[in-house]
Parts: sequence; structure tokens; C-alpha cells
Amino acid sequence: MALASMSPSGVAGTKIGGRGRVLAAASLCAATLFFSAANAQDTEQNPAQNTAVDVVASRLNDSLSREMFATFNLFIYIDKAERGPFAERMFVFQKSGDNLALLYDWPVSTGREDLERDAHGHLETTITPVGYFELDPKRMYEDHVSSQWNEEMPYAMFFDWKPNGHETGLAIHGAAGETADELGTRASAGCVRLSEDNAHTLFDLVHGQFRGSAPKLAYLDGQDVSSEGFLLHDEQGQLQFRDGYSVLVVVDDFVGGDSRVSSLF
Repeated sequence: MALASMSPSGVAGTKIGGRGRVLAAASLCAATLFFSAANAQDTEQNPAQNTAVDVVASRLNDSLSREMFATFNLFIYIDKAERGPFAERMFVFQKSGDNLALLYDWPVSTGREDLERDAHGHLETTITPVGYFELDPKRMYEDHVSSQWNEEMPYAMFFDWKPNGHETGLAIHGAAGETADELGTRASAGCVRLSEDNAHTLFDLVHGQFRGSAPKLAYLDGQDVSSEGFLLHDEQGQLQFRDGYSVLVVVDDFVGGDSRVSSLF
């Protein structure tokens, strides 16, 4: 059966270029979402902080299509910027009816954004890519060690992403040992690090509440899972689902100007 990808606005676009990128003609999500910080953790309850988090909620809202909001239930927004008011932080939002409620606001470490030698002497990128990602239900580990970087990765939840047809080694995981002191800066080999306690909290939340049916991200060039937010539809336009986690990870590079995630479209 032929499969067609759709833009995040749910509007078919014109494919251009070697990667089959879809340019949406319509605006992003037109649905009105509301934000509540009443139960947020690690967020001081003061007007300035609440205003800042409102900005993050608005950025996330602007990057979600109606289909994304309808079919995912937990949204993990990560700002990988090196500077700015939201730099190197993770914001976890849960959907509640037509609302987005902030559950957690935590410091993180994303990639060092360089080319480096791994533990085996191979030259590898340490970039954390921007885009939209799902979590791989087959690769969720309470205890894991990266053989590539010889690094402990407690409570690892790997991205279900296949650039160039190969599974990525990128994951959200706890910062073990001295790496915990680097939270709030670009310090990882590409993964998203949290404190070990916060990683444990997120791991239990995802496992305990969000396992089930999830939409499939579309493919580029027949094998590469897209990170551009395209959802997979059949030739009749029906959204395709699989067993997984109803969690969407959004990685942005937002320093106070235009969001690179939103500007993909």
C-alpha cells in the first residue's frame, strides 16, 4: 500500500528536494491551548517565571498540529540553545482535555555540538538534532551503558529515529557522576541528560501512564524516520498507529528569536 506523509498542519504539501521535504501551505495548530503551572515542579511561583514558562508553552503550541495535539498525551519540550532564558532546560507538559499543564521544568545538558573521537577512536558528531521525536518502546532501560562513549546512561529512553536507515544512539537519560555538575550547559555527546532523580521521575511517568497506541512518524526516502513532524498516513489519508508511548519529544534551539522547530515549516 502506498503511504503518504503529511505536514504538521495536516495539509498535504509539495515534495521538493532529495529528502522529500513537505512545505505546508497552511498555518500550524489553530486550536487554542491553555497553560497551567499550578502543579509544576522546580518552577518558582513568581510572575516573571510564570511569564517565561507561558512563552515556552506558546512556542510548543505553535509547533504542534491538530493531529499531534489530538494523538499525543505528553509533550517533552527541550531547548538546546547555548544561551537565553530557556537554554538547556526541559519542560514536560501533560495534555488534559484541551489544556496543556506544565508538570516539570528541569535543567538538562544537550550535545557539545562538535566532531569528537568516541571511546573507539571514531570521529562522531556530538550534536543534539532539532525536531520531533518519539520514544522507542524496544529501547527503554533503567540501567544502560553506552559502548560508543563508555558512559553510564541510567533511565535511558532512546529516540525512535533512524537517520540514514540506522537506529540512533540518542536518548534522554540520567547524568551519572560528575556529569551531573554540567547540567545547564552543552556537555553531552548528543543525548539529553537530566539529573538522575529527574530522569527516574520521567522514566516512571512515561512507563506508568503513557504506554499504548501512538501515531507513527512518517519516513523520508523510504527508510529514514522523519524528525520534521510528519505523521504517517495511508493512501486514503488515515493516520497510522502502533503500540508505543503517547509521548512527543520536541527539541528546539530557541534563544529568544525565531524557533528553529517552528521555522522548519
